[in-house]
Amino acid sequence: MLEQKEISPREAYANYMLGNSVFVDVRENDESARQQPDLNKLMHIPLSELEDRASELPADKPVICMSWVGSRSHNAARMLNQKGFHNVKVVDGGIVAWEDEGLPVR
Repeated sequence: MLEQKEISPREAYANYMLGNSVFVDVRENDESARQQPDLNKLMHIPLSELEDRASELPADKPVICMSWVGSRSHNAARMLNQKGFHNVKVVDGGIVAWEDEGLPVR
């Protein structure tokens, strides 16, 4: 099994600025209405739907998973690894850490 790589919120934002990664908020629908990173093209696929909707993600780009504090992101990354995604990263500390770093939220 592949290991998920944790990256800092700043590393994740640098990936976003380069435009070479897909960002996925894996929080459930009611949670995602709360604060979220202000990223164009942030995909929202709840963890409970990820297995059925993984085909919506491009297999040729790094996937960066985000959740509120990061624990669900690890579950999402494991699931994506099992589905054949080999470049999956998790934002260390999740959206809470993202906001704490002063990165854009809405």
